[in-house]
Amino acid sequence: MHVSIAGFFGNSPRRDLSFARDFAQTIEGLNFRTLSLPEHVVFFPTYESDYPYTDDGEPNWGPDTGIFDPLFVAQALAHVTTRLRFVTGVLILTQRPALLTAKEVLTLDHFTEGRFELGVGSGWSWEEYSALGVDFAKRGRRLDEYIEALRVAWTDERATYRGKFVHFENAVMNPKPVTPGGPPIIIGGDSPAAMRRAALLGDGWYGWWAQPDIQAHLGLLGETLNTHGRDLSDEDFDFKLGLPLAEINPSDIEVKVELAASLGVDELVLAPPIPSKDFDTHLETVARAAGLV
Repeated sequence: MHVSIAGFFGNSPRRDLSFARDFAQTIEGLNFRTLSLPEHVVFFPTYESDYPYTDDGEPNWGPDTGIFDPLFVAQALAHVTTRLRFVTGVLILTQRPALLTAKEVLTLDHFTEGRFELGVGSGWSWEEYSALGVDFAKRGRRLDEYIEALRVAWTDERATYRGKFVHFENAVMNPKPVTPGGPPIIIGGDSPAAMRRAALLGDGWYGWWAQPDIQAHLGLLGETLNTHGRDLSDEDFDFKLGLPLAEINPSDIEVKVELAASLGVDELVLAPPIPSKDFDTHLETVARAAGLV
């Protein structure tokens, strides 16, 4: 099982590009496989939408938070690393134009030399969709079309896609990606709909270990995949699981890593609170607990 880590940049003055570069080089040296980068285009002081990963539905960040665009971050950090991979965790794909995103991601595939994976989701906040002028109610169907359209644009010399939300004919998008067929598209989300989407359209699934019974939750994922002729153990299906950590507790990390491996997880993405000060020391503690050094 691979072990990776989530990083947050732009959420304070200290966590600037220089910090991000040092962070990336440090985790590469500690043998983390991937840096997972979250995405929100905008935030709001309050939400009517329910955040799916807290008991009360309230987001667990401050009202004035912010983060850099993950595509730009991945491009910048790829130039100061050689082995580290990058994944969006996750990009709200349907808040962006499909073909523009296809071009940005294929460019990133070149600039990272194939070290980028596109994690996508449909989001949970109607406030964000409204601000970006996109219909929140039909985001699921739109996401399905976007995923299909990206792959067509990446592979066909004269690309045509006819959908309700995406429509283009004889479009030429060059150069083609370095990765054959384009970067892997990993479906994020813990809802039954997200699991079905992963089974039908995804190169993998990226869930979040926020459920009290993770074995039952992953059992649902396995059943969904089996229904559609796939399996968690398939070599062409990348099974990722993000683990939020309220604190850096080495014994707890060790236990969770062992449990994730026993559940067949391909890649465990740890999301610990890494402070800006002495961040390298904290990262080493996490890496040692995870058995990486």
